[in-house]
Amino acid sequence: MVYRNYLKIILKIIAVLTIISGLVQMFVPDFVLGMIGGEITGSTLHFFGIIGMFMVMFGGLLLHALSGDRKLPVAVLWCGLQKFGAAVAVSLAVGRGLLSWLALGVAGFDLLSGVLIMMHWYAINK
Repeated sequence: MVYRNYLKIILKIIAVLTIISGLVQMFVPDFVLGMIGGEITGSTLHFFGIIGMFMVMFGGLLLHALSGDRKLPVAVLWCGLQKFGAAVAVSLAVGRGLLSWLALGVAGFDLLSGVLIMMHWYAINK
């Protein structure tokens, strides 16, 4: 039971980090693209900003699902699936030469986040 409380705190931190990084990606996409070696064009800035918006939305959904007394397993499940999808998408972009190997850190963080989220989902569905 104690580990579940720590896991919930860690997941809230992940949710807040997802919101913050999504906001940065929305409003300063060239900064983030430059850090991970992405090509900076009008199209990549536009679509990267859209991805940032979805990061804000899923981070907010996860934070909301973890707050309060109600269990929201469906929301937690979809947040975990989003993190797995992001890990795959970023890894594919690196493999295709669209992003530098530094972006694998982002993919790794998303993969770990997905695993932790699914651990929580499993715990609240027992």
